[in-house]
Amino acid sequence: MVRIKDIPEGTRWLMATHVLTRLVVALGRAPAEGGTIPPDIERLFSEMGDEIRIIADRYGMPRQHAADLVQTLGAVSVVLFGPAFETRFIEGFPEEGVIRLTECAMFRDETGSEISPAGVHAVCTAYVRHAIEALNPAYEITTTRSRCGGDPFCEMVIERKKG
Repeated sequence: MVRIKDIPEGTRWLMATHVLTRLVVALGRAPAEGGTIPPDIERLFSEMGDEIRIIADRYGMPRQHAADLVQTLGAVSVVLFGPAFETRFIEGFPEEGVIRLTECAMFRDETGSEISPAGVHAVCTAYVRHAIEALNPAYEITTTRSRCGGDPFCEMVIERKKG
């Protein structure tokens, strides 16, 4: 019999992040033509964003401007999806923040991956868009480079919405 106390805390975290990542990636198997997420699945990402906002509130995570959003999105993403989402390169200013990732917990570029690169891109975009919208609706996030799009790293820019 295995009891929770027999499993090291770090292993528990890896198990949980792996399962959540696979669950979120599975949502990307159903993108409609053109790599868009169907409305019912889009709603799930919206609810996930709401939960991220609740977590940020509960733990006093900053989200007033772009630099804050980079930090909070990064911290929450690592907790949810594991250390592959640890942001090693960040530029953050009040009006614009840039995230660059060389690893991705969602994207596996080996042959026979369970989800297409377009599906991974759609899922990732839905996740970060809803997370930023929930954290601070005055800001938006744009993916300018992506590993699933053939780039050597992912790059996302958080900036104040125009207009």
